[in-house]
Amino acid sequence: MALLKSYLAVVWCFMETLLFGGLIYGWGSLVFILIDEGVYSDLCENIPVNLTSNISLVNNSSVTKPNCEGQDSMLTLVFTVASFLFCAGCAAMGQINYRFGTRITRIISFLLFELGALLIAFVSPSVPWLIFPGLTLIGVGGIPLLITNTQISNLFQKGSSTIVGLICGAFDGSSGVQLLVKIAYENGFSRQNSYFVLIGLHTLVLVSTFVFLPKGFIPKPQSIEISEVEFDKENNVHITEIGNSTETDDKDVVKFKLVKKEKLSMKEEKKLPSLKSCLFSSTYILHVVWVCVLQLRFYYYIATLNPWLNNLLHADHSQVSYFTNVSMYLLILGVVTSPLSGMVYDLCKMISTGSRSELRRDLLPAVPPLIIGSSLGLLASVLVLIPSTEILYVLFITVTIFRSFLYSVAAAFLNAMFPSEYFGLLYGWMVIAAGIFSFFQFPLFKWSEATNFTQVNVFLLCFLFVSLIHPFYQWWRCRQAESSLLMEENKTDN
Repeated sequence: MALLKSYLAVVWCFMETLLFGGLIYGWGSLVFILIDEGVYSDLCENIPVNLTSNISLVNNSSVTKPNCEGQDSMLTLVFTVASFLFCAGCAAMGQINYRFGTRITRIISFLLFELGALLIAFVSPSVPWLIFPGLTLIGVGGIPLLITNTQISNLFQKGSSTIVGLICGAFDGSSGVQLLVKIAYENGFSRQNSYFVLIGLHTLVLVSTFVFLPKGFIPKPQSIEISEVEFDKENNVHITEIGNSTETDDKDVVKFKLVKKEKLSMKEEKKLPSLKSCLFSSTYILHVVWVCVLQLRFYYYIATLNPWLNNLLHADHSQVSYFTNVSMYLLILGVVTSPLSGMVYDLCKMISTGSRSELRRDLLPAVPPLIIGSSLGLLASVLVLIPSTEILYVLFITVTIFRSFLYSVAAAFLNAMFPSEYFGLLYGWMVIAAGIFSFFQFPLFKWSEATNFTQVNVFLLCFLFVSLIHPFYQWWRCRQAESSLLMEENKTDN
């Protein structure tokens, strides 16, 4: 029954993360609607501004719309600012989570998301600035769902990385909610009404907040010691390591299995590494660099998807709409690909169980997923350089898998390498560092605006090689640790 409840909790947390976690990453769909409604069209030359919002264009015939650099630039700035504040908010929510626990964090998250969705609902050409706080707040209000729901993996001793990957996959797939808003808009259901529906559905997160998630935290499963305890006639206790249990007819000796949960003594509590030592460790710093580099590549792709498609497809409105939909449809597949990245991580853990050194057992399983994430980013950077509509399908699939490995491994690595008590803080500081770094996407966009997208994409392709430092350095550490232990064992034997 307890296991069934654990699985039900996973399903619920998966669904709420899928529906409300990462709506900020559905920007490609939302920006298409905003452009269609004329938001910031006053920055365009000789284009009439429609001061009424939520008017759908149902006609899907091939229409060529003029490019508007001022509008594109402003909407790119919206995503740049929102993504940075989203990352800063993530760090703040991590601090709140660390100090006040799960419940308080989720209540604040609930209020922020509701306000953000309400602001987006009322965005129009007459009040376009509402999109800045609106997009920021649904991002900041969504990330705590990921932070608090990943601890569900602590209910399982095996496959915890797969559970983390599943939750991260739901976070990835939540960009599909914005795609549903876009499809509804194209079929006559206004963006405002869609967001009102979303606001109502979001109240469901209060169920998990008050019913089955703890007020504090779900601790990691502690290692257990199983011993056989014998009481003889004098009630003396004899404890031996448990082997195969056998029954006995001797009534003077009673054997039973004692499952003793390991409790942290005062001495053991001191062994918990300090937060400062975790923050300044080479493992954490290089992981932050890895996330910063790869997230910049992903954010630039998301922020410039619409203008890049307009440039590639010669501003064909129906074609841009079609490929935007294809991109968002495939991003939803992150629900499938993110658990796969977690499974790769867990498989590598199983392979590494035979390692002699503890460092190699803990760290080596992360190396292949880290390398795969970097390689996928490099592949995506190569594909965007090929001006072909057929390649777009391959690009969209690659970006989907790339994002899954980026965020699943980013979370699973921290969850595996550092104490669960620090997860919210470490994840938060990692995200805020990546958010500050992601501000470079706007200068990159201005660069592409002044020249072309090709130059920027070539630069990003070269820059992504920096991300390979992290996995290869960790591999080298594992190799050194294993070699040192083997040398010590050989000296002892001699």
